[in-house]
Amino acid sequence: MLCQHCQQREAIVQLSKIENGQTQEFFLCELCAKQTQEVSFIFHPAIVPEFLQALFGFNPSSIEQPSEISCPKCGITFSRITQAGKLGCSTCYETFETQLEPLLRRVHGGGQNVGKVPTRRGVTLKCRQEEKKLKEQLQVLIQKEAFEEAAVVRDQIRQIEQAKGGEEHDA
Repeated sequence: MLCQHCQQREAIVQLSKIENGQTQEFFLCELCAKQTQEVSFIFHPAIVPEFLQALFGFNPSSIEQPSEISCPKCGITFSRITQAGKLGCSTCYETFETQLEPLLRRVHGGGQNVGKVPTRRGVTLKCRQEEKKLKEQLQVLIQKEAFEEAAVVRDQIRQIEQAKGGEEHDA
C-alpha cells in the first residue's frame, strides 16, 4: 500500500486518529509519519526490546551471569533472550528462573498472578473470599477481646453462610 500523503513510498505506519468519536485511519511512509505533527514517536521493530528494557529499568548487563548457560531444550542463552525480548520455549522459564524472577516482578508488580474472576461463578467466589476475610477478622477481634465488634462480624458470617445454604438447595 502506498503512503496516503505522498503517494510515492510504501506505507509502514498506521495512524489512527479519534475526533468526536469518529475514527480516521491513515497509512503513511516513515518519512511522512516523521513529518506529521500527529505522531510524537515511532517504533522501529528492532528497537522494541531496547524500549521495553528502558521502560522497566531492566539492564541485562546488571544480571550476574557466572557462565553463559543455555536452555537444554531450545539452546537459547539468557543474553539472547534479553536481546530478542522473548523466551525460546517453555523450558526457558525453569532454566532461567533466577534471572527472570526479578525482571517479571518489576514488570508485573508482583510474583503471583491472581487472574480474573469468571462472571458466572464470580458471586460465589466473592462470597467465599468475603467469608474467609470475615473469619480472619473475627479471630483478631476475639484475641483483642473486642467481643461486641466480634458479635457483629459473627452475624455477618452467619448471613453469608445462610445465603450459601439457600443457593446450594436451589442448584
